Amino acid sequence: MSNEKLNTIYGKSTFTYLSEKDTAFGKDDYHVTLEVPKDKAQVHVKTIEDIISKEVAEQHKLTPNNTAPLKRANKPYKEEGDIVTFKLHSKFKPKVWDKSQKEIGAEVNIWKGSTMWVNYKAQGYNKSIGLGCTLYISSVQIDDLVQGSADGSQCPFPKRETNGGVEFKNAGKVISL
Repeated sequence: MSNEKLNTIYGKSTFTYLSEKDTAFGKDDYHVTLEVPKDKAQVHVKTIEDIISKEVAEQHKLTPNNTAPLKRANKPYKEEGDIVTFKLHSKFKPKVWDKSQKEIGAEVNIWKGSTMWVNYKAQGYNKSIGLGCTLYISSVQIDDLVQGSADGSQCPFPKRETNGGVEFKNAGKVISL
């Protein structure tokens, strides 16, 4: 029996690897962490908790004589005051569109601070790490795009003239280095 549900969530990204895979620290996937106001997150939290409850019920059916508490995996969300952060991921590059339904190309680097809708599949699991739920990204639509690059080639600051030196506030003059 498949224990999954399709949903759409809207939030502001804090960690964004949608343009290219995150390969640091043994990872090899596309992922995004979304901040969602607590009042708008409750429907997603309830969906996740319902899926985990179904996984627990299925495990109890399989092992009715086991009365020990079941091991639980980390949840894909965390409540932090008035904000709930959700972690969503995919092994495959998700399709990404802008507000006008035009596909965003691979050359566009989506950075943190972008707001977006993410279509995801919430799927329960029972693995050695415990019972839990994973949020798999299927597609993304960007509402407000924040772009950037790791090498600084898309610097957010305007070009400024330096007159060949660096000015220190207390020096009173430009000192050439």
